[in-house]
Amino acid sequence: MISFKLAAKQHALQEAPKEACGIVVNDIYYPCSNISDTPEDNFAIHPKDFLRARSKGKLQYIVHSHPKGEPASQPDINACKATKIKWYIYINTTDKWLTISP
Repeated sequence: MISFKLAAKQHALQEAPKEACGIVVNDIYYPCSNISDTPEDNFAIHPKDFLRARSKGKLQYIVHSHPKGEPASQPDINACKATKIKWYIYINTTDKWLTISP
């Protein structure tokens, strides 16, 4: 298992039924606050958390969870393309990971 995945999975399980979100920098997972108005269905990373992670180095991945088990959504795919970095999605119901590449 890639080193950040264990921390991200633990965060996802703690945050359920809300989507958890975080950023990976230098293979370290930085959990972020989900400030979405609908955190059970979407995520939005708090700007302070984004800046904190960004100050540690180059962003490697965006990570979030899908507690209900759904696949990557079209907004996920579009946002991944916009960020131009790989995204990882943890699927709580199956204990599996999805990846989206820009």
